Amino acid sequence: MSAVSGPAQPARRALTWSGVKTALTPSPTAAYIARTLLAMAIALYAALWLELSSPASAVVTVMIVANPSRGGIVSKGVWRIFGTVTGAVAAVVIMACFPQQPLLFIIAFGFWLGVCTFASSMFRHFRAYAAVLSGYTVALIAAGAFATPDHVLAFALSRLAVVTLGVVVSTVVTMIFQPSVTTDAMRSRGRAALRGVADLLLSRAAGAAMDDTAFIAERTRLAGEIERLDEIVEFSGVEATDVSRHAPSIRRGLAAMYAALLSVSVAGLSLTRLTEAAAAQPPDDPTAQPPDDPTAQPSDDPTAQPSDHPTAQPGDPAKAVVARDPTARLAVSVVAVLEEVRHYDPQDDRAPMALAEHIASVAREITALQGAARSLEEETTFARIHQELRQLYEAIAPFAAWRAHHAPYYGLRRLSAFKDYATAVRNGTRSMIAVILGGLFTYIAAWPTGPTLLIVLAASCALLSGAPSAAAASMDFAKGITLSTVVAFIWEFAFLPYLSGYPLLFLSITPVLAIGIFVSTIPRYTLMALGFIIFFVTQLSIADEMSYDVVTYLNNGIAFALGAWVTVLVFRVILPPNPMRDARNLTRRIRRSTERLIRSGSGHRGRRDWLGWLVTHNQAMQRLFMRLQVNPALRSQTIGDCGALLIITQEVLRLQSFVRGLDLPESEAAEAQKALRRLSRLRQPRRAAASAERMSETLVALHERSDEPRPGLLRAAASFRTIAALMPQAERFLGLEAPFGKAA
Repeated sequence: MSAVSGPAQPARRALTWSGVKTALTPSPTAAYIARTLLAMAIALYAALWLELSSPASAVVTVMIVANPSRGGIVSKGVWRIFGTVTGAVAAVVIMACFPQQPLLFIIAFGFWLGVCTFASSMFRHFRAYAAVLSGYTVALIAAGAFATPDHVLAFALSRLAVVTLGVVVSTVVTMIFQPSVTTDAMRSRGRAALRGVADLLLSRAAGAAMDDTAFIAERTRLAGEIERLDEIVEFSGVEATDVSRHAPSIRRGLAAMYAALLSVSVAGLSLTRLTEAAAAQPPDDPTAQPPDDPTAQPSDDPTAQPSDHPTAQPGDPAKAVVARDPTARLAVSVVAVLEEVRHYDPQDDRAPMALAEHIASVAREITALQGAARSLEEETTFARIHQELRQLYEAIAPFAAWRAHHAPYYGLRRLSAFKDYATAVRNGTRSMIAVILGGLFTYIAAWPTGPTLLIVLAASCALLSGAPSAAAASMDFAKGITLSTVVAFIWEFAFLPYLSGYPLLFLSITPVLAIGIFVSTIPRYTLMALGFIIFFVTQLSIADEMSYDVVTYLNNGIAFALGAWVTVLVFRVILPPNPMRDARNLTRRIRRSTERLIRSGSGHRGRRDWLGWLVTHNQAMQRLFMRLQVNPALRSQTIGDCGALLIITQEVLRLQSFVRGLDLPESEAAEAQKALRRLSRLRQPRRAAASAERMSETLVALHERSDEPRPGLLRAAASFRTIAALMPQAERFLGLEAPFGKAA
């Protein structure tokens, strides 16, 4: 054997073993399907062994709480139990108040469901689901207690028992067979989102057009990823107490990351101008002013600007040594730190802090050069890049503090969630009217399976109210329920009568469940698959003693299908959702919130609350983007326009504090205050833009007439010029709030 061929054999064996391990490792989707099926099998067997009244509900619970993440399972399971408990209490109370008065019971149930649907529209994540579940659990319990009201408590306890069983089994199976924790997903997806923002910024600087299809698609994708990170933070907080403690701070960081994404177009253009200016500047520029000390610490206030008076003069001995080309050096530093963010992959808990410090160091370099800016364009370029780096720093810092086991970077201040009252009232009213009308129909028709129709109608109206397009969602849900009725009929009478024993029973339905679970992982078909699995299992007469009755099945099947398609009709007739109307209302809310923030003034308190306000503001924008999914082109345009409005808001807040520090003549000071007041009235964007443009020209003229360097004037002029330049985009965004009135 040759010396070359000898060592190769172990390598081949290692490669083969690695290939076998890779081949035997299931994909995340396959593992999720396997875990869910195993939990379903155990929950159904336990429910049959415990002789619970509705064992299929244990399988339904497993499917509803199923989630690829451990934190998601625990969070939804806890809130499902909470919703079931509150719904069970409400069912017992309502039935006790109206035991022999079906009309009053229907009205009371409709009111309760309306209240719960209203509450679900005000909450986020699985709290919203718990509110909905509290509403339609009354129907699930009362359906069995109509004939025997005295047994309503027994039905309520049975319902709570089967739901708790499903939650416990699903949680235990996931904890055992899901090795990765949700905090791992939070770290990896947070890094990916941050890298994506830096990559998009560099691609914009490299010449990618704002209307480029790939650029728009990537920006839209990243917006969705950052939005989903908020949910992952919620799930991680359930698993880890340290994440729960840092959650408000991390959410502020996500808000800063979202702001950096929305302003990436403007910042990328400024970076292009910086690199072009650096390439055009001669190596030894005799007119270049020395930079301030790069080691100077920035103010805690992001709206603060350097002093109006330069901190260094050419003859200052402390500043005698000046780089040959500070602009070129700055361009290299900015690109380098963005490349570092683009390839960010921390290997230890100190790496995020090191990256944040690097970003802060480059931001200080920009601050030092702002005092030497020679033109309005150069000052504007510095300001925009500095703001983008500041937002990246604010996004990384809370994650770095969490990874380094420090105190929360932004403290423990609570955050306020955005609440869309108009949509919540409409959803609650629709659910109440639909259930009362459906209940009256079943009462007048005296249909024995009428309560089944009421259950489907109540659950569908409440669950689908929060969908971006409830009408389309109700159609998908109805298709899934109808298909489940057909497939369940085939399994009920063609397969199950010929099987004996639990193993064969579950194996016979496993292929149907597996296909349904797989389809539910495809976002486009999630609702259809969910409706199919839930009602497929529900319509099978699974019990300790199976009985097969075609007439009973057809009665129930018709009730299920009719309830589903009546829901489709409800969302088109009773207070039908109108995404564009919702978009107008949300735009109005965003405008008013922005105006209130601007009018509230600035100062240290304004700085401290800025990111908290931004969290709520981003939630409103995310709801707006969700409503605009019916018009993808408008949605993509609006994402960019929201960025323009956000930059304008930041500049106005900065100017409110900065202008006070400028020693302006009385007439110019009055004009500046007038311009700022007009910027607080966003319903007149053209007038505000014209005022900002005039103020910019006034400050530039004042700077040119000044006998001594006053870089603060140039900075203020650059901010007013930025506002005037971006106002057309903001006006286009605010145009969603029609009619606009006399904007000019």
